[in-house]
Amino acid sequence: MRTKFGKKEEAANIARELLQTAIDTAKTDLRIAKKQASLARKILMRFNIRLGYQWSRFICHGCKELIVPGVNARVRLNREKKSVIITCLSCGHVNRKILGQA
Repeated sequence: MRTKFGKKEEAANIARELLQTAIDTAKTDLRIAKKQASLARKILMRFNIRLGYQWSRFICHGCKELIVPGVNARVRLNREKKSVIITCLSCGHVNRKILGQA
C-alpha cells in the first residue's frame, strides 16, 4: 500500500514527464503539446503539488496554457531594468522575471 507521500511523488514524476514531452513535441504539433501540458496541470492541481521555476515558466500565468519560447511565446531582454520579458502569443499576457545583480 502506497503512502500519501508516495502517491504525491509519483504524481509529480508523471507530471514532469508529461511537461517534458509537451515541450519536446511543441515544435512539431502544438495542439497535442497543449493537451499534454493541461493534463500535467490537472494532475498537479489534484495532488496539490507545486513545480519549481524551471517547469512553471512553461505555463502562462494568464491563460494557463503551455508556452514555449520561439513557438507561441516571445522572449525579450530589457537591459535597463535587467529583466526577461516573456509574452504569451495566445492571450497576450506579459510575464517579467527580474534578474539578480551579477
